[in-house]
Amino acid sequence: MSAPGNGNQDVAALLRDAWAALQRGQPAQAQRACEAALQLAPQSFDGWRLLAVARQALGDADGCRDALQHAHALRPHDGATALDLGTALLHGGDPAAARPLLRVAMDALASEPRAAFRFGTAAFVGGDFAAAVDGFEAATRRDPAWPEAWNNLSAAHGRLQQYPAAIAAARNALRLQPQSAGAHQALAALLSNLFDRESLQEGLQFAQRALQLDPDLAEAHRNASIVLRKLGDPARAESHARRALQLAPHDPHTIDTLGEQLLLNGRSAEAVATYAAAVDAGDASVALRRQHGIALLHAGQAGAARDALAALLREHGDDQRAIAHLGVALAANAQLDAATHLLGLHRHVHALAVPVPDGFAGASAFNAALADDIRRHSQQRWQPAGLAARNAYLSGDLLADRTAAIAGFEQRLREAIDAFIARCRAQANAGAADDLFLRHVPRDYRLHVWATQAAETGYIDTHIHEESWLSGAYYVELPAAIRDDDPDHAGWIEFGRPYATLPPWPEHALRRVRPQVGTLLLFPSYLFHRTLPYRGDGERISISFDLAAV
Repeated sequence: MSAPGNGNQDVAALLRDAWAALQRGQPAQAQRACEAALQLAPQSFDGWRLLAVARQALGDADGCRDALQHAHALRPHDGATALDLGTALLHGGDPAAARPLLRVAMDALASEPRAAFRFGTAAFVGGDFAAAVDGFEAATRRDPAWPEAWNNLSAAHGRLQQYPAAIAAARNALRLQPQSAGAHQALAALLSNLFDRESLQEGLQFAQRALQLDPDLAEAHRNASIVLRKLGDPARAESHARRALQLAPHDPHTIDTLGEQLLLNGRSAEAVATYAAAVDAGDASVALRRQHGIALLHAGQAGAARDALAALLREHGDDQRAIAHLGVALAANAQLDAATHLLGLHRHVHALAVPVPDGFAGASAFNAALADDIRRHSQQRWQPAGLAARNAYLSGDLLADRTAAIAGFEQRLREAIDAFIARCRAQANAGAADDLFLRHVPRDYRLHVWATQAAETGYIDTHIHEESWLSGAYYVELPAAIRDDDPDHAGWIEFGRPYATLPPWPEHALRRVRPQVGTLLLFPSYLFHRTLPYRGDGERISISFDLAAV
């Protein structure tokens, strides 16, 4: 800021004295001069701005913020003032108040990367990751050599599960700091979310390089464990998870990584002990308390598992994994009716007819076009590592290819979902307070949609959708082997059967539904489900979705 010279002669002289005092490193003298000037001219923008600088130099954060608020009131569109005030509010722990000011600063100071970066930071801290992407993208355009801006852009994309964009930003951050263990670790963490073997192998390489640069980086050991789990190397996965926990014994993600791997490796008693240590220490997260209950179930302690999971759900009733495993624990404790009621196995699986979108001659033409689009989808992958598809193709984001059939399907799907949610909300308002599914009907939601293409012997193994509230499947094309009169239910969808390592669900209490072309099945995301393989000609092509609350 240049030395002020406006106003009457006495005010101008005082502000010149204040400026000179600041240049000499005498902020107390500058503050006195500013306060004297503002006694004479309370509407002096320069007076308030200089007073803010003086108070900041004196360590008076509250006084600095007060002076900036006066200056901002006088010139609300001044970018520099908005940036300083927004920054003060952000650093003071009020990102909601900082965000509109930093938006003004970002727009007014078109070449200033700090303004965009801080707007992105305020949005990120406030949980608006789409706005954070806008801010950090602007910061990287204004200063392409700023590693932290690229890193934060990557983090914002990652929170939105926009992994290709997140990975691209992380690669730019690494290019700018190639010897940073943290930059290598960040890429490993992002790649660990993917399911194709090439990406997972690359993620392992980045984790290993991070550990070459910093052998005690717990996060790199943890991500190496996650990648190795997906790549089918359980022994090395456990080794890295154990080392991660040695380095970060109180980190909940690290505790869970080891606990999950111990369960997968058949060490259920050790998994129970790992989770119990966190619970007993009093610093267990909701996820660790739930995982403790699940580990008890794996270890054959169904009664203790039931009690632990029920206690958790009394506080956090929307935890999908806890609901799924509490049902199994109840059934294992000879409480099958209670389990079936809790899960809503017979009242919450719905089959709906989906109207044909506009622009198609009929249902056959629409489904044929949709099947062709799925076969040619740009993200089609064969049996991705770490997912439930077996001998089958799985698309990534189906909606990434905006064909007429896919776009038409999305429109009809959203219409069906919105009508279903309205019915659920009406039921909840009518008094279904004890129903865990209806109790948590989302106000707003996001969708993830993908497609499965399986031929003979292809199927989807047992799983749940733990990050969602509602899941579903629409049937596009089915083989002749799927029949109503088949006692083996080949190609059907089955609900209720848990993982093979858990206590079994009684066969007579399973629910099996015969899929039909043009029908949409809707069901709670916590229901264990799988598809049954079939033999014969033809393909089983379906579209699945997850709906998660926002």
